[in-house]
Amino acid sequence: MERRSLPYGKKIRVKNFVILKYSKALKKSELKEVRNMQGIPADVQKHLQRGGLPYIKVSTLAENWSVEFVCGSTMYNYIDTRQTEPEFGDILTEDSVTALHNLFVMMLADCTVFGDEEYITAKGKLLQEYMARQKAKEETPEEKAADDKVLEDVKAEEEAKANIIDMAQNINKKGGSDEGNG
Repeated sequence: MERRSLPYGKKIRVKNFVILKYSKALKKSELKEVRNMQGIPADVQKHLQRGGLPYIKVSTLAENWSVEFVCGSTMYNYIDTRQTEPEFGDILTEDSVTALHNLFVMMLADCTVFGDEEYITAKGKLLQEYMARQKAKEETPEEKAADDKVLEDVKAEEEAKANIIDMAQNINKKGGSDEGNG
C-alpha cells in the first residue's frame, strides 16, 4: 500500500461523505493575523504576496453538513495521507474507506446530537481522559520533570503572594506601617 496526498480539486467519495482538498485564499485581515502570530515584522509583511492555505472539506453527499480542516492540523494530515491502491492511483483502499467513514460518522454525530446534561458531562470527562492519555504518551521523563518544576515554582509563588497579602492585612489591622522596624 502506498501513502499519497489527496489531489487538489477532485471530490473523493467515502460512502455517504465527500472529501475535497482545495486552496482557500485568506482575507487581508486573516493573513495579517496569521503573519503576526508567526512574528513576521510589519515592514516585511508589506512586501509579501497575498497567500492561501490548503484545506480539506468533508461533507455529506447532500451537503447538509460539512467540516473543514486547515493544513497542519492533525485531522488534515490524517485525511490527506490515506492509503491508496497502487494500481488504481487515487482509489482508497477498503480499509481506508472504512476508517474514514467511521471517523466521519462519529464527527457528524458529535456535531448534531445535542444530548442532555448527563451526556455532555460524560463526553467532557471522556475528552479529559483522552487528553491525559495522549499527554502521558507524548511526555518524556525530562518534560515531566520540567512540568513538575514549573508547578512547584507556581505553588511557591502563590504561597509567597499569600504571605505578602497576610502581612499587609496584619499591618492594616495594627493601623501602622512597618517602616523603620528592622
